[in-house]
Amino acid sequence: MDNIEKELKLALQYIEPYWRMQNNYQDYKSSFIYDAKTFEEVITLSSEYGIDVKYAIHRWYNFHTSLRCEYIFTEFGAVKDKNYKNKEIDIYINDVPFDVKLTVYPMALKEHPFNLRKREGKNKMIEWFYIHQSQEGRMHMLNRLFIVCDGKTQKESLALKCDFDIIREKIGNYMKVVNEKGLNSVTFNCKGKEYTVNSDIIYITK
Repeated sequence: MDNIEKELKLALQYIEPYWRMQNNYQDYKSSFIYDAKTFEEVITLSSEYGIDVKYAIHRWYNFHTSLRCEYIFTEFGAVKDKNYKNKEIDIYINDVPFDVKLTVYPMALKEHPFNLRKREGKNKMIEWFYIHQSQEGRMHMLNRLFIVCDGKTQKESLALKCDFDIIREKIGNYMKVVNEKGLNSVTFNCKGKEYTVNSDIIYITK
């Protein structure tokens, strides 16, 4: 386990299972999370910049777990975009650009879940994600890969986001399928307009 993974597991103890929706203003004020190397540094900078420490810790955790996932893709042949602040492109798979979205299974779908072990269920959830995505700075209809962490509880789902052994195994399996069968595409309607995207779901559970 490297230092950043230890720091992420430490931060996980202080993250509440539920947090308020991201917004551009708070994201701007907490932009220091991109450069903070430790959990303690996030706490210190949150105080200096006058921002809610819980918001900053959650963003820092999300950023670094997502960044680690992007680099895991490169272990299996993907290419990392050079600009880590690019909101639309994180990696390229066979020259096709993707935004990688590491997320927990949406609570809104728990009562009527999609079967993520089937292609139909994955495509239905992909459509749901695009239609219900944040209306803030990360909104777009470009290619996305969703890494969906699904634990027995919300806290367990959050913990899966830094279980890189499982994530590495699942990403490796996904890249093998892509190399054999190609990329998955989904067509859906949103606000009266039709979109077609390359997208897929990598399902993380125990």
